[in-house]
Formats: sequence, C-alpha cells, structure tokens
Amino acid sequence: MSALHVAVLNAFKSKGWAYREIPDMEVVEASFEAYHTRVPLHVQSFGEMQIVAVVANASVKVPNTHRVRAAELCMRVNKDLNIGAFEMDWDAGQVMFRQANVFAKHRHDEELITNLVHNAVVEMDRMTPYLGELVRTTKDMLPFLDLQQLLKREELLPPGDPVDADAQEAGSEGSQKA
Repeated sequence: MSALHVAVLNAFKSKGWAYREIPDMEVVEASFEAYHTRVPLHVQSFGEMQIVAVVANASVKVPNTHRVRAAELCMRVNKDLNIGAFEMDWDAGQVMFRQANVFAKHRHDEELITNLVHNAVVEMDRMTPYLGELVRTTKDMLPFLDLQQLLKREELLPPGDPVDADAQEAGSEGSQKA
C-alpha cells in the first residue's frame, strides 16, 4: 500500500467517515448525505504518480432520450468550474463529478484529501436538482428546455454549505456528512 493511500485512509478515519476498501486496489468507496441527495463516491490513489482522484456519482440516471441535453448541461456547468469537471458515462446514463490532485512526493496533506471529498459532494449536490429537472422534462418538451435559464434558478441550489461536518453520524455509512 502506498504512503499516499495510507494518507487517504487516515483522512477518512480522522473525519470518522464510514468507508469500504476495495480489495487489491487503492480505492475507497463511501456514501454521503448532502442537502438534495445521497452522493456515492470513490477515492482512488495512484501512489507512483502521487495522484488522488475523487469521483462522485449522481443519484439520478439519465435516460437515452435525455442524454444529449444532459451532456450539454454538464458542458455548461463545467464552463464555470475551476476545479474538477462533470462528465457522463454515455452508455450507462451516469453523470459524475471528477477531480484529482497531484501531491508533492512525501507530502500527502490529509486536509487537502478531505477537501477534495467535500468539494465532490458539494458539486454533485448542486448539480442534482438540475439533472432532476432535466430528467422530469418529457421527451416532447426537451427541445424547449432552456438550460441557460435552468442554471439561473437559484432556488434549486442548496442553502449555504450543504455539507455540515458537525452533523455527521460517524460510522453510519448511509447517513454521514462530508
């Protein structure tokens, strides 16, 4: 096990976050409750390259009929992001938020790792209501859905910081907060 992955495990332990290690891989899976949704994610360590990647998955699956517009939604949101990006597994209709960090050798900042997890949860929580609106739009009305206007609907955003570290329930994988 790489020193970087040990830092990932220590970061999760220090926050009291429930997680599951994937055998024979430097991968941790976890699930977090945010304002709008539960956010499943995984954190993968690439020890030799000193990279940690965090991928959060949307709880909403995008049907075949809506994938072009969902891809457009991801691109429009990405335009305003500085860290990380939304992407979509086209075949599965799965929207993801992915971000990574390259660490200096032997400088594995656990706080930075927890911030990567926190950011992934927050970004997916912000995207979820927009995806929900898109998926609930009928196929016939989909061409008329104005994604630029949809993204201006601030009432869909979580109030304040949707992730409250003090409200976490340590050890309860289904209801922890990032």
